[in-house]
Amino acid sequence: MEEESKPKMSKHVCACGPILTTVSANPLLDIISILDDADSLEILKGLMKTEVRSPFPDGLFGMDSQRTNKALRRVLRAGLVNSRIDGPDHVYYIHVERFKVLEEFVEGCVHNHAEKA
Repeated sequence: MEEESKPKMSKHVCACGPILTTVSANPLLDIISILDDADSLEILKGLMKTEVRSPFPDGLFGMDSQRTNKALRRVLRAGLVNSRIDGPDHVYYIHVERFKVLEEFVEGCVHNHAEKA
């Protein structure tokens, strides 16, 4: 009896299992600090336009593979990006719910209704 061969998982940065996040008591500061990194910002800007599928040996969004993986790990630890398994690959996408705190902050700044002094 032959065993069915499972597709070999591609080399990737995994977010499907338990992942050590760096989310602190101040999630807004966590998000803003990630946005201060140019490579992490490029990953997020790229993922706003399209989900990406591993592997990416040539890198993503104009970055080489080493910079891509480092930035991807950083945004994953911050909880800003998530992934799902699709066959042997992982598909990475923006974790929209994590940005709600930033959305509320920006909305509050743009549409400021502070009490007058």
